[in-house]
Amino acid sequence: MSKRIVLALLVLMLLGGVAFAQPEEAGEVLSESDPQGDSFGPGKYTYPGDQSFPQELPDMLDLVEFRVVNKDKTTRFEFQFAQPPNLAQPWGGAGYNFHRIDLYIASGGKGSQATFRPGAQVQFKEPWQINLRIRDWQGAYLLHWEDDPEDPQAGIWQGETEDFAVFVQGNTIVAEIGHSILEPATSSWRYYVLIGLQDAYGLDHYRKIAAEEGPWTGGGGSETEFSPNVYDILAADANAQKKQLDWEPGKLARLEPVGRSAGSSFARKLAIGAVVLVAAGVAALIWLFKKK
Repeated sequence: MSKRIVLALLVLMLLGGVAFAQPEEAGEVLSESDPQGDSFGPGKYTYPGDQSFPQELPDMLDLVEFRVVNKDKTTRFEFQFAQPPNLAQPWGGAGYNFHRIDLYIASGGKGSQATFRPGAQVQFKEPWQINLRIRDWQGAYLLHWEDDPEDPQAGIWQGETEDFAVFVQGNTIVAEIGHSILEPATSSWRYYVLIGLQDAYGLDHYRKIAAEEGPWTGGGGSETEFSPNVYDILAADANAQKKQLDWEPGKLARLEPVGRSAGSSFARKLAIGAVVLVAAGVAALIWLFKKK
């Protein structure tokens, strides 16, 4: 085989390897549906009885889809609900004054299996590294697992940068975060999505779900620090949600992340192989050019 043909083949291999090894940087990274009608926690949670809480509230907090989309300069996290988040707005705000959302991102490596602060009253099967905390009235933060939970100013606050926005779009609460403060999402990321009812005076702004329903508390939980204060999570079906949110005295409910871990792991191995091919191609090209 002539030197010219070998060179051409190596160039093609090099270009193909580079193209294959490129990370996902644009477009939809994840789209997961969640069953409608399951905003009842582990099965029997009820909502506060005061007239400030509309009868549509269970649907307003009922997560039906979660999407992650990489755009040119931002990553877009979409939380779609069965009813518009701003269907009723007794307390003003930006359109989601009932919602208390936590997105925990498990991107791999060392992290935490506890929530950043007490409040949701759950724990996690796999460690997380990034927490997107969403609450109305400019209450969104981007937190790292090593940030200090005792520091009320920990993390990146949405009001301190133009690269962090949270807003309502139809039935969806959208968080757009610039790549300057959060790297683009990859298909290897896995997610925990927690939907609670916000309370300005509650632990981590989660409204308590007590044993008995009251004007300002939900019912079906307990007076302890072990029953989840979460009405909905991202899960395959209602039974999976009930199982994950099941708890017992002295033991928190343990949640499982959602994502494409198996396929992503295989893709990463293929990408590593492509990088090796690229390196081999570069070395061969240098050798051929230098050889007399």
